[in-house]
Amino acid sequence: MEKFEDHREKSEKEALEKHKFMSELYKKNRFMFEIEAKKEIEALIKSAPEEYQSWLRETQEYWNNKMKNAGSKHNRLVLAEQVLMSQFVNVFQPAVKNAETALNEATIKH
Repeated sequence: MEKFEDHREKSEKEALEKHKFMSELYKKNRFMFEIEAKKEIEALIKSAPEEYQSWLRETQEYWNNKMKNAGSKHNRLVLAEQVLMSQFVNVFQPAVKNAETALNEATIKH
């Protein structure tokens, strides 16, 4: 059985190789980069549990539409920060607060 550390190192090496490939592809052929990136995103979505896949596709479509209309690299960065902060404030923080409340209620009952 593969040790966790061995698995982590193997995964890290594969990720670095994939990053290098995608970086070089982006520099050489932007069109092919976009095709490959879409394949990677779709593979990642398909690897998620089925009940999350439609939400992930909607989220990706929202992200794509936002970035398509950015106009410049600087605007893309600003929009990316805005989208991520919105997700943090509107999705992540409330989920953590709900989990904390549920945990506190369960602790009080016992």
